[in-house]
Amino acid sequence: MTMFEESPEELGGERERPGQRTHLSAAGLRARGWTPTMVRQLLGEPDLLLAHPQFRSAPQTRLYRVERVEAAERGEGFRAAAAAAVRRPAAAPASALRRRRKALDLRRRVYAAIAGAYPDLARERIRQLRAPTAPGNSDASADPGTHDRQIDRRTPRPGPQEPA
Repeated sequence: MTMFEESPEELGGERERPGQRTHLSAAGLRARGWTPTMVRQLLGEPDLLLAHPQFRSAPQTRLYRVERVEAAERGEGFRAAAAAAVRRPAAAPASALRRRRKALDLRRRVYAAIAGAYPDLARERIRQLRAPTAPGNSDASADPGTHDRQIDRRTPRPGPQEPA
């Protein structure tokens, strides 16, 4: 966990037992399955703000009382939000696949509309695509004049002579 999981005396609360946590940081909440949105919605403002221990110019560290966190975790709102947070990443690949299929379908329809309006152009493009090319060559490299630039290689000048 983080440095603030074990609360120091200056946090204002006394420990009942050594090592007992009185406050949790944002990192501690993430380890328990909380997302930033869940923290804002279910916990709201932090119970304690402290200066960042390593970087004084960094934002203050937000600390939440353990009792308040545990009470929120027992609530129905946390269960629903946690279930949604688990489903969301699992649904991402399926959503990306749907978007890809939709884009490919749109592209097919556009090409079909162009082919319907300009049949000669469509036949020419199909002929170009079916033309045999050498492995690794693309349409851009089909013109031999595009890659035969002369490279100016100058011989290095001799440096200053060292006296013998």
